Amino acid sequence: MYPFAVNIITTAGWVKINNSCRHGTRGNKLEGTIRGKNLIVMAITLFMIFSAAFALSDKAAAATTAMVDSSDGLNVRSGPGTDYSILYVLENRAVVDVIEASGIWYKISYNGQQGYAHSDYLVLSESPEYVYDGDFEEELAAQGFPESYKEYLRQLHAAHPQWVFKAHQTGLDWNNVIEKESKVGVNLVHKSSPDSWKSRDYGAYDPSTGEYEIFDSGGWVAASSGIIQYYMDPRNFLKEGAIFQFMSHSYDSLTQTRAGLQELVAGTFLANKFPEAGYDTYSDALIYAGRQSDVNPYVLASMILVEQGRDGRGGSISGTVPGFEGYYNFFNVRAYASGSYDAVEYGLLYASESGSYGRPWNTRIKSIIGGALHYASNYINNNQNTLYLKKFNVMNGLGSVATHQYMTNVAGASQEASNLADGYGSSSAITFYIPVYKNMPAAACAVPGSGSNDYFLKSLSVDGYNLVPAFSMYSYDYELAVPAGTTAVKINAVCNDSGSKVSGSGNIALTGDITEAKVVVTATSGISKTYTITIAREKALSGNKPVSSVYNVGTYITGVGFATPVSTFKSNISAPEGCTLKVTDSLGTEKTSGNVGTGYKVVIYDGSGKATSSTEVVVKGDNGGDGKCNSLDLLMIQRHIVGLSTLGGTSFTASDINGDGKVNSLDLLYVQRYIVGSYDIKN
Repeated sequence: MYPFAVNIITTAGWVKINNSCRHGTRGNKLEGTIRGKNLIVMAITLFMIFSAAFALSDKAAAATTAMVDSSDGLNVRSGPGTDYSILYVLENRAVVDVIEASGIWYKISYNGQQGYAHSDYLVLSESPEYVYDGDFEEELAAQGFPESYKEYLRQLHAAHPQWVFKAHQTGLDWNNVIEKESKVGVNLVHKSSPDSWKSRDYGAYDPSTGEYEIFDSGGWVAASSGIIQYYMDPRNFLKEGAIFQFMSHSYDSLTQTRAGLQELVAGTFLANKFPEAGYDTYSDALIYAGRQSDVNPYVLASMILVEQGRDGRGGSISGTVPGFEGYYNFFNVRAYASGSYDAVEYGLLYASESGSYGRPWNTRIKSIIGGALHYASNYINNNQNTLYLKKFNVMNGLGSVATHQYMTNVAGASQEASNLADGYGSSSAITFYIPVYKNMPAAACAVPGSGSNDYFLKSLSVDGYNLVPAFSMYSYDYELAVPAGTTAVKINAVCNDSGSKVSGSGNIALTGDITEAKVVVTATSGISKTYTITIAREKALSGNKPVSSVYNVGTYITGVGFATPVSTFKSNISAPEGCTLKVTDSLGTEKTSGNVGTGYKVVIYDGSGKATSSTEVVVKGDNGGDGKCNSLDLLMIQRHIVGLSTLGGTSFTASDINGDGKVNSLDLLYVQRYIVGSYDIKN
């Protein structure tokens, strides 16, 4: 048989023909086969299949999105077939982007994660072409939507002309918001997520063990800045289904109906009969709770399904947790681990106490109504009236950002949105409130690429100088003072991950009194971190130098013995006639007590109080600046020799014991011998 025919027959085994062949639950099995011995029938069948495959391909190419149609969910695989591994599972009614067709499998993208899904369980949605609408364009402009939002909104308007889009002007700078939301622990992803979704910042990852820190039970770790930007950028979700995270959560009897709610909860435990008297179904109970709290009952249902699972097996609503029998917490209010309590127990402790919102919640209906009232009071009435805003608190000023968030799962708002869409008909009139920030990127933030988020340096140094503070991979801002007349410095930078790339190192020209050197590390995932060295070029001081008959005054002041008190030092040095002097440490703080050490300065002031010269002190053997020579100085020389750190300026000169212009093993030997008392370092 020719390969071409083999390919057709292979494809035929997966196509429904007269409903005799169906792809099984979540794409796991094949329940039928093609039967027939007649060659003519087979030929006709193959022709039909071949034509169907082309039709599917054309249809997928024309579509931009598709909706999952499977009450059991849909497996997304690494390739077009059931032999490929399962990457993730899509819930029923989830909306995906269709990239291309591969036979009767579609290559799709969902929240930036690509994979393959069987076409039997995807309903293609071909968006109508947008026809210029002057009134709509004027409304977009009046709302203040940036140009980068408008193309997405035009497509939605073409498909749903009855929808209304309102711009929520946050007044916040995008970069400031991302910085606050990126604080370790504020936003989480599951540990099974790609490495590029997980933060490697201080406190999020232990480089000594290679393990991510767990912030919540079930394996939740800190989210990376890149994935936070993706989920916070509203432009990524201005499409079918996903846009419902911007819908108002207030109650509206005209658009929120019992029939719509039952459609939303179909296939879940909320579709069952309500277990307590007074309400026939969960839908009846939820609508009543919505009226009492002024909360959209669709939102209440979606929240419960997220918190308790589609099967309703969450411990918070079993009523059988030891010590808390007969108590319920449908919305998992205050359900987090605390002290000796796990998350479920601590939430039920709250439910069992007397207090606000109708507690104790010793019936299911009390818990549902009380949880709805709690949500209205704490979120809807706090400018957090959408899924997006309850996840990201950005309408209450910068001080409130990254606080009072309903959930830590960075994808929480996006994941709940598709649930809400289930309850609304295609002709429903809905208003969406879409956040807008200042200084947003020109295009929607993409999902981080594959690879690691290790954008750190292993070492950072400047030849001949010491950074202030000393280098640490988690410190990103440094200062450096260089003599007047210095035209360039050499910056050395080594990445912590050999796969990362660094720019901004090497010879850096100095312009003006202050130069900011930016060393940028780009991780294999594509995100970057900037280390900044602020280099200050000292102003030239052309005045008089200090005078001493005890010490040598030249480029440096030398000849100062170990453990020389500041008072003794000052008595042996003087300022020229008509001038005064001060002794300062390396940072410029005046010193009147303690010992003089390497890096100390003698500053001369003229009669008007203007500084005219500054001369540093070098104490041979003391590279640390404490006026002594001990094991710490020895360690600094050792680290310099093996390349773990770099001695510079006066510290280098102080370590060059024999004065040959090098710091090497011979200088190390001199210091070792001095410490044990077999050698005298002369100053």
